[in-house]
Amino acid sequence: MNAKEANKISIVTYLDQLGIRPSKVKAGYCFYYSPYREERTPSFKVHPIKNLWVDFGDGNAGGTLVDLVLKMNPNFTISEAIQEIATISGSSFFLHPPILFNAKPSEKEPPGITIFKTKPLGNNRAITDYLHSRGISLETASDFCREVYYRIGNKRYFGLGNANENGWSIRNKYWKGCTAQGISHYRNNAADLSLFEGIFDLMSYAEMRKAERYRMDFMVLNSLASLKSAMPEIQKYRQVNLFLDRDQAGRAATEKLTQSLPQSQDCSGIIGSFKDLNEYWMSRENHGPKR
Repeated sequence: MNAKEANKISIVTYLDQLGIRPSKVKAGYCFYYSPYREERTPSFKVHPIKNLWVDFGDGNAGGTLVDLVLKMNPNFTISEAIQEIATISGSSFFLHPPILFNAKPSEKEPPGITIFKTKPLGNNRAITDYLHSRGISLETASDFCREVYYRIGNKRYFGLGNANENGWSIRNKYWKGCTAQGISHYRNNAADLSLFEGIFDLMSYAEMRKAERYRMDFMVLNSLASLKSAMPEIQKYRQVNLFLDRDQAGRAATEKLTQSLPQSQDCSGIIGSFKDLNEYWMSRENHGPKR
C-alpha cells in the first residue's frame, strides 16, 4: 500500500474500526470528539465524500487519512502511518472492540471475550510498537506477557495480555479489558513482595532494575477492586513494597495497607509528581528505545 492508496480508505470507516463513533451527523458531515486530544465539545469534522478531516479546536489542522494517522501517532514516519492503516483496514483483526454509539449503559459493555490463541511476543508489529511506545523492551515484557488473540461476537481482535488468576487482562493502544478480573502473581520463591496496580508499572520497574541482580515476588492487582481478595496472599510476605498509583484512589489504598500491614512500606515516592511508575519511566530522557 502506498500513500495514494491509503488515502482512498474512508476516514469514517477507519475511525469506526477503532471504535470511534461520530458525536453527531449534520448536513452530510460527521462530527467527532478529537481522536488525538482531549476536548469537551466535538470539533473534529469529517467530510465523507471528499474523505478529508479538519479539527477546529487544533488551529484548523486537517487533511487526509495519512495526515490523521500521523496526528494520532506523532512518532510515526509516513511509511509507518501507511503500515498502520494497512494493518487496521486490511486485516480481519482489529485493535479493539467497537462501543455502540448512543447505547444504553448496559449495552456498552462488550459481550464475552473468547481467547482462541496466544503467541510469544514479537510476532505482531502493532503489539510490539505499543510496548516500545510505553518504554518497554520485548525482553522485559516477555517475562510477564504474551500476544493474545480473541473473539468478541463474530469479530476477532488482538492485544497484549498478562495472565491473571481467573483469565487474561488484555490491552492495546486503544482499549483495555479482561476475560475475568483477578490478580497476576509472579512467584520467585522470595520472602519479599513488590505490589503494583498495573502490568506496565511492573514492567517499568523491571526495566529500571534490569542491570541489578534481585530476587523478589511480584503482584499486579490489575484493578484496585482486587485488593481485598489479594490480602490473604499479600499478608504472607515478610516485606511488602508498595508501588501503587499516586492518584487519589492509589494513595488511599497505600495508606490503608501501611496502616493494616506492619511489614508494608510505601515506595511510590520514586514516582515523584507523576501518576504512576510507567509514566515516570517514560519521562526519563535516558531510557532510550526499547527494541
